[in-house]
Amino acid sequence: MKVYLFALALLSLPVSAGQIYQCGNSFQDRPCAGSAPAKVVGEYEPEKMSEEEIKAKQEELNKLEQQTDADIKARYDAEVAAAEKSRAASYQYTKSIKAVRNNQIVMGMTKSDVIKSWGSPDHINETVTNAGSSQQWVYFTPNGRQYVYVTNGVVTGWN
Repeated sequence: MKVYLFALALLSLPVSAGQIYQCGNSFQDRPCAGSAPAKVVGEYEPEKMSEEEIKAKQEELNKLEQQTDADIKARYDAEVAAAEKSRAASYQYTKSIKAVRNNQIVMGMTKSDVIKSWGSPDHINETVTNAGSSQQWVYFTPNGRQYVYVTNGVVTGWN
């Protein structure tokens, strides 16, 4: 905001016209030093603005600043959301790997992780609805039956 106000203040200052000199490969607003040949390449005439034009420029700068602030905030929010999603996925992946190593089941595991941990189920009961598919994986063990509940490919429960 301060930068825009400063730029606007500079626009409103009176500036005198001047010449532009080419001295070798450089351009400057003063004649060349010493006896070096100078070439006048143009006249500079500052833009004259009325009060209405200055106000219009100020409003344009204010709108641009607000738009820029909104764009920056939107980009920041998107980056934060992506980082949080990535962290959550990384955490879930680590949690699943530890469970597989210990032959355990945890919420959020994929079907392939369950198979790595407990092996293939002895029986699968499946229900398909508008919301997706739900499965009950049945494991026969010496202690009785154990069930893993899978919804849309992800573990949602077990007993």
